[in-house]
Amino acid sequence: MTDTRIVLLGNASSDPLAKILGKSGRALTRVEDPNALIGAAADQDVIVLDLVTPPKTIVELAREIRAVPGLAEVPILAITASDDVEERIRLLEAGADDVMIRPVDDRELDARVEALDLRHRRSKELRGSSTIVATTRRPGKRLIAVYSPKGGVGTTTVSVNLALAIAARNPDQTALVDLTPMGGQVATHLDLQPKLTIADLIRDSAGMISPEILRTTYLGRHETGLLVLAGSPAPSTQALMPGPEATRILEAVLAAVSTVVVDLGSALDDRVMAALDAADDVIFVVTPDFPALKSVHGMLEYLGEAGGERADPTIVVNETYALQTLTPGDIETALGRRVAIRIPYDPLLYLRAVNAGTPVFASAPTSQPSRRFDQLAAVVLGEDAPASLTEARRRGIGGFFGRG
Repeated sequence: MTDTRIVLLGNASSDPLAKILGKSGRALTRVEDPNALIGAAADQDVIVLDLVTPPKTIVELAREIRAVPGLAEVPILAITASDDVEERIRLLEAGADDVMIRPVDDRELDARVEALDLRHRRSKELRGSSTIVATTRRPGKRLIAVYSPKGGVGTTTVSVNLALAIAARNPDQTALVDLTPMGGQVATHLDLQPKLTIADLIRDSAGMISPEILRTTYLGRHETGLLVLAGSPAPSTQALMPGPEATRILEAVLAAVSTVVVDLGSALDDRVMAALDAADDVIFVVTPDFPALKSVHGMLEYLGEAGGERADPTIVVNETYALQTLTPGDIETALGRRVAIRIPYDPLLYLRAVNAGTPVFASAPTSQPSRRFDQLAAVVLGEDAPASLTEARRRGIGGFFGRG
């Protein structure tokens, strides 16, 4: 196995760190000048920022590293003497993948570097090297459905951040539709206060929905250029939206913009099935735990038995746990297909994002979660899709859970 290549920025005070980082199986490069780090970081597996010479700060340096295309995906471990939560958030927003506070425990440092290196290697493997041209059913239009049969896995978080990543490529031509039946939260995530919601649209429009009226009346605009059809703040649309009504609304929004992301939540009803039938791309969100895996596996089987020409779901793992007990290999084995993207979780970034109404992709664009959402957008749009996303594996969920 190739040695893990690590570059450490520090001085003589960093000797204890260098001893751990330079253990057998690793190739350590040390630099003291922050200005020389960028050149030294090329072809490295992990960047460790310890001591930064003033006037430059560790936050500024992390941001500079992320601005270099060739270093955008290299993991950064930042070490700081401050235990201030805001300092850590600034580092994460600037692009650091992990932060440790001095004094550093040797075993924890070793474990975190190993985890960053492993995550980086797996990410490169999953991205693959081939490009797939992603076709659509409607020329020049794309409908992306985000769904999970289990609640609480972050479907809305993925929908919002994915839509922002796509809107960054095509502002004012990307819309996010909140089709969840139990009180949509898309607008809350974006800190929007819509005057009209999808419930009003259903009541107001008995026939054809004009794209012009949609744009001027019902689609709210986020400062990023993302257009939003907000969900009802109360669970009031369940009886109002049969499958054909859901299809009618989605087709109308597609007539107004080129790309639509629809948050379907976790219920299973006619509106969900209609959206899945109409979608060019389907994303299933799953967390790395048995209940979520069982739910997704069951839904995959249900769709297979139901028949029809639906898009094959792309699997996105939302890593909501600090300690991962299931590996990507475990998840792929359980679901019988490859994981397209893993979204790393950071409680500080996400907590502030949801409470402030500033999604991670907007508030921390260089952070690791944001970079993964951008990769997901690239996969969905066909810019950089891994080969054989649906490659079958030998063992299904029955074997994984010891049932045959």
